[in-house]
Amino acid sequence: MAKGSRSRLRRGYRFLRQEPRSWLLALVVLLGLVAAPRVAVGGIIGFVTAVFADPLRRWVYRPELKLEFDEDVPGCKLRTPERSKPTDTQSMEREAYYVRVKVANAAASLARGCRAYLVNVERRDHAGEFQPTDYCDTIPLPWSYRGEQAYRPVDLPNGVVQFVDLLSTRSDAEEFQPAIRPFPYAYRGLFREHGQFRFTVQVSGENVAPTRIRITFDWLGGWNDFSVQRDEEA
Repeated sequence: MAKGSRSRLRRGYRFLRQEPRSWLLALVVLLGLVAAPRVAVGGIIGFVTAVFADPLRRWVYRPELKLEFDEDVPGCKLRTPERSKPTDTQSMEREAYYVRVKVANAAASLARGCRAYLVNVERRDHAGEFQPTDYCDTIPLPWSYRGEQAYRPVDLPNGVVQFVDLLSTRSDAEEFQPAIRPFPYAYRGLFREHGQFRFTVQVSGENVAPTRIRITFDWLGGWNDFSVQRDEEA
């Protein structure tokens, strides 16, 4: 070793003997240099976990809405007697059909605040293609059998089935009636027409992705003279 190097080492040794705290300081600095990458990585992992753990958990265990329609599924095409609104203190019994969409939550977590909407109405033209109509709104649809609460949001636990009313026909009427509320007077003429319509229904909630289904309704003008099916192209 060169003479100059030995001299510098002796001076450093004497300094450390005179200043014992410098040993501790040197050790702390050395350990910090060695541990810094591990601490940094651990800190980043801890930060990411703290920020994203709950959103990730909600995403993994998120609810999943399933919409279904089939004439053979009980409740989707429902025939029922009902009473008309009173006229001159009398009401009359009539027959009605309700076309309804079956809604279920396929996941274990609760689907909160679910609402249903009619988001599109199309009509088939002479060439067999569905074309837009004058309908340009997003109007709520009701949950079946919920009375005054029919248009309010509902929570859907796993395994619980609810139905959404899409439209109805009645034996004392010559038109079909979509279940939207409020019902805009501007659309009355549209739903008096005969032909094949395609309705798009969307159900969404606070913590669940929106889900859509399309229903084809072939209206021939009679309360019991129609066909309805799910549009499998949706």
